[in-house]
Amino acid sequence: MQQQRSRDSEFLEFRAWLVYSAAATVATVVIILANPYTGVAKSIVAAAIVLALLPLFWLLVRRGSVPDDAGRSIAYCVIASVGYLVALSLNDWVNVALFVLSPQFFLLLSLLPAAGAIVLVNAGGVVVRWAIGDITPASLVDVAGMTLLVIAFSVFFGHRVAAVSKQSAERGRLIDRLRQQQKEIAQLSEQQGAAAERERIAREMHDTLAQGFTSIVTLGHAVQGELDADPASARRHVELMTETAQENLQESRRIIAAMTPGRLNGSPLPEVLERVVAQFAEETGVEAGFVVDGDARPAPPAVDVVALRLLQESLSNVRKHAGARTVDVELAYLPDAVRLRVADDGRGFDGDAPRDGYGLDGMAARVREAGGRFAVESAPGAGTAITAELPAPTATAPTTPAAPTEESA
Repeated sequence: MQQQRSRDSEFLEFRAWLVYSAAATVATVVIILANPYTGVAKSIVAAAIVLALLPLFWLLVRRGSVPDDAGRSIAYCVIASVGYLVALSLNDWVNVALFVLSPQFFLLLSLLPAAGAIVLVNAGGVVVRWAIGDITPASLVDVAGMTLLVIAFSVFFGHRVAAVSKQSAERGRLIDRLRQQQKEIAQLSEQQGAAAERERIAREMHDTLAQGFTSIVTLGHAVQGELDADPASARRHVELMTETAQENLQESRRIIAAMTPGRLNGSPLPEVLERVVAQFAEETGVEAGFVVDGDARPAPPAVDVVALRLLQESLSNVRKHAGARTVDVELAYLPDAVRLRVADDGRGFDGDAPRDGYGLDGMAARVREAGGRFAVESAPGAGTAITAELPAPTATAPTTPAAPTEESA
């Protein structure tokens, strides 16, 4: 397709030269026939020779650009030069055809061969006219000077015209390549977007469904040990398992429908985060506190989603890895941002050591996508604190009206 467009562009460019050549050739023929001073018969033959060069040129370039110095280009230039000199010997007005031949030479040949052809045609014309007696010794100097002027003008004019034409054709090819590259970039961008979307969905599933199933498994183990010894606690844990399973069902439907997280259905962010912290404390027995610093205000939906996911992932990490006794969660409203900090007194880890898992990297990626900053502070035996600062200008207004809180948290 790209090659076809390039050929079409070249054909359009050379079609303009065909039109010019046709117009200039017809004009030359009319001038020759209008000045039959050497006789009507000779003038008709001269006009016929000039006119015959037009279909020959058309056959050469009708399919587009011809490489410089190609065999058929050289053949045409030789035939055209010989035909011109023969026609010139029949009628002096044939020299008007140089307005046709000069640009053609530069279109079909490189600079030096084209300039050489121009010199040979003009010098040959002087020789022909001298041979047939059109030039007298007294006028030889004038004719030579005029010939040099014509050669200089033809070389300059022909070269410039041909250069503009070739540059135009090259620009056409560059535009075609640029369009092809843009198409390839668009395809790569689409593929990258699909990969980013898959990564986003993977994070969503990791931050929601995986955590919910972890809670269900933990509660299931607790129920197994409480069925006989403490039926009341077992019943309460079964209720929590049911609620968590219902939330996972809602989250799975939300992921499929690409909607806002179920926990955030119109509920203020502090209220949602407080419920998550309270549920975590009830399920794990870990002392968990939640505080809000500053005046709560609506934030962009994306900020609410990221804050919720960060808290869920952080508490999941505390549950699975920290062995902590206490967890402190702070939601701070700054002038142009919302800051979430989750700190525990667990076993901590070496931040410079290689680590397995997706959690921290996924949290950092979420924050970067939202335009925020993410930091992790930890050391072996000194607990862990994650801090995320998300952009939320004071002027931000809620984009959707508040909806009823979810049935369970």
